[in-house]
Amino acid sequence: MTENFTVAIIPAQDTVQNNGSCQLSRDLEFMERTYKDDEEKNTYVGKFRSFWKQIYSWLLGLLKFAGPGWMVCIGLIDAGNYEGDIQAGAGFQYKLIWVIWWSSVIEILVQILSIRLGLYSSLDLAQSCRKNYPPFVSYILWILMEAAMIANDLTQVIGFAIACEILFEMPLYAGILLSFVTTLLILSLQYWSIRYLELCVTLIILAMCTTFFIQWSMVQTNGAEMMKGWIIPTIPSGSSLVILSQIGSCIMPQCIFLQSSMVQTRKVESTKNDLHRAYVYNVIEFVFPMLLVFIANLAAVSLAAAGLYNNPKISVSYSDIGLSNICQLLQTAFPENSAGCILFGLSLLASSQSAVVSGTFAGQIVIEGFLNIRLPLWLRNLLTRLATIIPALIISILAGIEGSGLALLISSAILSATIPFAIIPLLKFTQSSKIMGSFRNPRYVSVFMWSIAIGLVIINVYLIVGAQGDYTLQSSLSDISITSIIGIIATVVIGILYIGFLAFLIWYPVVFDSDVHRVVI
Repeated sequence: MTENFTVAIIPAQDTVQNNGSCQLSRDLEFMERTYKDDEEKNTYVGKFRSFWKQIYSWLLGLLKFAGPGWMVCIGLIDAGNYEGDIQAGAGFQYKLIWVIWWSSVIEILVQILSIRLGLYSSLDLAQSCRKNYPPFVSYILWILMEAAMIANDLTQVIGFAIACEILFEMPLYAGILLSFVTTLLILSLQYWSIRYLELCVTLIILAMCTTFFIQWSMVQTNGAEMMKGWIIPTIPSGSSLVILSQIGSCIMPQCIFLQSSMVQTRKVESTKNDLHRAYVYNVIEFVFPMLLVFIANLAAVSLAAAGLYNNPKISVSYSDIGLSNICQLLQTAFPENSAGCILFGLSLLASSQSAVVSGTFAGQIVIEGFLNIRLPLWLRNLLTRLATIIPALIISILAGIEGSGLALLISSAILSATIPFAIIPLLKFTQSSKIMGSFRNPRYVSVFMWSIAIGLVIINVYLIVGAQGDYTLQSSLSDISITSIIGIIATVVIGILYIGFLAFLIWYPVVFDSDVHRVVI
């Protein structure tokens, strides 16, 4: 019995031990599997949190660089562009939207080069011109840029005054004086921080875009025709001058100088990674408001296309439409929309005011860069404003609203003619290794941008030689008289000087080495 018992108990002990070890093994396996699941879950949660932390950090970095793009983008939807959009929509419906789109693209490409110059060379465009060209050439460039800024500023001041006349029934000269006061008040924000000035301009632009979008929502837009005009380039009969004016207004010379300086208001470490990150942030920060402003241009064109194109109630030719009569025409086209004229006045007021502030700030940069002088902030603002207010007041008092239309036309011509004098130096400097080091433009970028610059020169030559109308070369050739002969001689002389000076800017080599960020870490 004892042996049997002993034999019987041993298997029982083995069974208990085996069962216990199996249970322990299963427990360990379960714990291991649970740990792995928790670890995998924690890994997914960690990756998710890390992803959003990176997004949050990236947005904070972008917010740090926000501001300069909003100061610059107003060049594509100021009072002059607004008038051109209305004429394009009233005369050719949606057929010229492609011009506005590609004008925006050209503006973006040029400003990207301006960002590169300011960021990688630590010099703005005005300083680069002063350091590279002989003194007399720098002075000529400064005078040309001052003329361009005064011409552009004159357009905005008159636009502001017309908006005040629409909204508050103020006389033209009173609106001009009011713009003087409001601009100086807004510019005074610089005393606290440049960020406050940028924020103020951003809010004004957002208000302007809001009024555009509200007006757009009140009319019916032919979406198919709009997309067709956007995608398919066409040149309708009689649209040449409108297209040329749109292209000519796509690039504001003062905005190029402004952008190259504004990117330096943010502190960036002189390492390759930090510079590249700052470059990406600046480009994105500029492209976003540009796209928003392009949509605002679409709204203006659509408004005119819906109400003024082939409208039997409108007896005015599209070429005679200006800031002074747009409000009345909109009231005639949309009699059921009583708020249309008020919204137009608000949008014109906002666009003109923001453009005046931006232009005045650019004027300060141009004076300091070309002349290498430092004036007190209040004196710079005062001198820049007086340079525009005085001729604007003279025009408003002597010629009234009719004379302001001619002044706007002359201002547009001056702006168009001075664009190459900003783009050509920009292209020369950004493709030079002496200034940009390893950050200079690739060859394909230089070829493409030089093609655009040459195209703009050809456009200006055409405007001088082939433009139709009063006080043009064509009108002088058709009427042979002493006055016409003098006009022809003056046109030829100005044309030769114009082409000759551009050729000199292209030919003159880059002769100085800039203290650029060439640190590669």
